[in-house]
Amino acid sequence: MVSLIFTEQAKKDLKGIHAFIAKDSHFNATRFIGQLIDKSSILKSYPEIGHLVFPGKFKHLRQLLYKSYRIVYSFSVDKNSIFIITIHHQSRLLTNISVVRNYTE
Repeated sequence: MVSLIFTEQAKKDLKGIHAFIAKDSHFNATRFIGQLIDKSSILKSYPEIGHLVFPGKFKHLRQLLYKSYRIVYSFSVDKNSIFIITIHHQSRLLTNISVVRNYTE
């Protein structure tokens, strides 16, 4: 089975999302983070479900959308691992996300 690995940036993103939502409701923040993680776990069974990000530039960078968030991940069939690169609000342009802009395969 494919392993799912959250990078340090993705963990930091989840903490930031939690902190933002928790300003209104700690319960809802915790629940939403759980939903994001659950949505990400579908990648273990269907790693190619996400759309390619900048397909002319990257072969393995993909995105999975959940509500108004974008889960950006890297998947390589031969490595048998999925790396969650970043999770951020869809209103942010991908080109403005430093971890995506500086990504190398």
